[in-house]
Amino acid sequence: MKLSVISLIIILVALGCKNPKKTEKVSSGEVEQDTLIEAPAEIQTYNNDTWNFAFEYPEDLMVSEGKLPGNSVVINVYPENLNISKPLAIHEKPEIPYIDFLPKGFGVDAPSGSKKSLKEYKANLNLSFNINEIESKVYLLENGEPWAYFLRFHQPPEKWNETGGIFVHYALSMFKASCVSAMGESKPMEQCDPMGEDKVSFSGKVEEESKNKLNMVLESLYFTREDAEERKDFSDLIKVEKPLPNIEITSPLEIKGKARGSWFFEAEAPVKLVDKDYKVLTETSIKAEGKWMTNDFVQFSGKINFENAPDDERGYLIFEKSNASGKPELDRKYTLPVLFPPK
Repeated sequence: MKLSVISLIIILVALGCKNPKKTEKVSSGEVEQDTLIEAPAEIQTYNNDTWNFAFEYPEDLMVSEGKLPGNSVVINVYPENLNISKPLAIHEKPEIPYIDFLPKGFGVDAPSGSKKSLKEYKANLNLSFNINEIESKVYLLENGEPWAYFLRFHQPPEKWNETGGIFVHYALSMFKASCVSAMGESKPMEQCDPMGEDKVSFSGKVEEESKNKLNMVLESLYFTREDAEERKDFSDLIKVEKPLPNIEITSPLEIKGKARGSWFFEAEAPVKLVDKDYKVLTETSIKAEGKWMTNDFVQFSGKINFENAPDDERGYLIFEKSNASGKPELDRKYTLPVLFPPK
């Protein structure tokens, strides 16, 4: 009897030591493993040869092409799990996060509510190309937080119209629209006349996860030229020797390195120091040392002074390729992460 009990205990212990295996679904099938780990979203690349631009996007976003009223071309980026009517235009439901690429413009009234130029608002998106900060608009909630942007160019990209641009709409929860007359009296929205003297304001909460995904698309976006040579890696364009990445910097900051002669115009190229939110703290230029009208690497140097640096935070030193034409397809920006020491 004792032997049977001991045997039973041994069997139960042996069975208990076996870990039941869990499965994780990945793109190539099911893989057995000891712990369940969520697979990261795959990054895909979208190339548009008709309008000469490209960007990266996570696999849970979709890209579609269509036409708005007036035969206006639009390329939409939006979450794949939303049951929505396409194409998406400027005036859509507040809970939908999306981007409109509008090579010919949109030909309708812009969104109502509070808005400012990007220059006035001093907003800074992390873009690989320069935008017209006066013509570009940021649309604001009552608390001053951006819920949408319309980005315009100094010079339109190749094949785009002068009215072309990019509309970015973040998802809003707890959305509420309010209307106030010129006399300061509250009015029902169905009686509101924002084209007249009535003022519309919006409140709500910007959904951070979807905002970050749309911003990732914008950060990877770049424009190309037809029949242009292959886009070069930064390692073949500019090499910063001082400061090194991810080190603490103090003012005045000495800058040294080398770049292709094509990086400069009149032997200079812009440099900006920004905080973690890409707000410009100060800007200057680097100067080529010696002959710069060459395709070879040329040494450069510069110095940047800054005050009121953020306390113990990350920032970025952004090296911009000189682009006298203003065409976004000729823009390149190299971003070097830096650290501000604690005060």
